[in-house]
Amino acid sequence: MDFDRDKVLEFGGLLSEADNIVLVSHSNPDGDAVASTVAMYCYLNSCGKNAAVVYPNEYPSNLGFLFDGFNPVIASVDLGRARALFKDAGLVVCLDFNRLSRASEELERCISQSDCKKVLIDHHVDPAEMDMVFSDPHASSTSELVYKILKHLSDKSLDIRILSAIYVGLCTDTGCFSYSCGRRDCFDVAAELAESGVPMASLKRKVMDEGSENRLRLLGFSLLERMKVFPEHSAAYIALSRDDLQRFDFRKGDLEGVVNYCLRVEGVRFGALLSERSDRIRMSFRSTSAEIDVNRFASDYWNGGGHVQAAGGTSFFTLDKTIEIFENQIRNNLHETKG
Repeated sequence: MDFDRDKVLEFGGLLSEADNIVLVSHSNPDGDAVASTVAMYCYLNSCGKNAAVVYPNEYPSNLGFLFDGFNPVIASVDLGRARALFKDAGLVVCLDFNRLSRASEELERCISQSDCKKVLIDHHVDPAEMDMVFSDPHASSTSELVYKILKHLSDKSLDIRILSAIYVGLCTDTGCFSYSCGRRDCFDVAAELAESGVPMASLKRKVMDEGSENRLRLLGFSLLERMKVFPEHSAAYIALSRDDLQRFDFRKGDLEGVVNYCLRVEGVRFGALLSERSDRIRMSFRSTSAEIDVNRFASDYWNGGGHVQAAGGTSFFTLDKTIEIFENQIRNNLHETKG
């Protein structure tokens, strides 16, 4: 879906009028969150605008190459700097999250208390109300939406750095075009990126394939020692403790894509990854079809949400208690909830 041109041009007017623009995304920023904010930042920088990127916490280390020449502000590391940016902002652009609560509690407060206009660009369901909203839940990624907006705003070809970031967002949020790409739109965008010279093969390898020795060994350990399959319920999950993660010198981003290996088991239609952190259990859910709505499952039971076939949640129980509850949900087929 293409957005109304007049609306895009109105957004362009907001960008032109603002002196200080803050781009912000959700907690535990993934590939699409990082890529969409980087693409927008690079565009604004090319227009001579003063822009800053703020994340609630650290981004995956394998995406660091996208920040060539600038550094995002990590609120969990430098909250004072983040607060100052929102206080001085002339415009806040929220990317890749539909609710302010998906940012940290502190950043939710900063955004809510800011007097400037706020714009939302996102592809999740039920977007929050803001001064301007660009929403398409059927889009492959927020990066796809950013590309469509920037094409209308720019009177010249977009820089290769912008286009490369867009491709990273498409690639990561669709699992290299294996899900969340039921419309031709994302393939049309990918084709245009290829024609513009985006080095797709090398970017895909850098983001999806390459990893440290510890990351690869963690993957092997996860599959061999920590994956449990419920063939009678078409489900599988992997659960990793903090000790497991520490054993392999875990770094942010090392678990990217691991949950999808559950779906490689013959007959499995629902997969999950549970990983223990210092104060919570992070949960990722995936399914092979819209008949298993993991967005609904995450929202109903695990304080989360996302997309029909890819969502996340949070448990504040211990890992053992979380596993006990989760396995009972599998045995009772609660993951089969229809959308």
